[in-house]
Amino acid sequence: MIINNVFRNWKKGCYIASYKETVEDNEGNEINYYFKPKFYEFNIQPASGSTDVALYGERVSKMYKTIVPFFEFNGVFKEGDKAYLEDAKPEKESEQTYGSGANYKIVSVRPQNTAIMMYFEKI
Repeated sequence: MIINNVFRNWKKGCYIASYKETVEDNEGNEINYYFKPKFYEFNIQPASGSTDVALYGERVSKMYKTIVPFFEFNGVFKEGDKAYLEDAKPEKESEQTYGSGANYKIVSVRPQNTAIMMYFEKI
């Protein structure tokens, strides 16, 4: 029971707005649209290990990572989804502006045997 409380304390709340579509406006500019952000609680930690540094180099200082259960989240997240980390929240966003207040994006979703490793990079 004590172990469960410790793991619960490591979880941080975040919102993730899933990528919906890209539309071209009248001037030829591409605009990305996102679904309404959903709230999740994950153990989100700074990316820092030697493997992370080898993969992302100096970018790693602006990144977080998390591991989520495969069977619960398989197919839910994808690269390009927007994330609200470090207490950012999707306040005052509408259907046309979902994702506009996000401060991170998902840059890697790596399914493994029973878990999925996800990396977030600061926008």
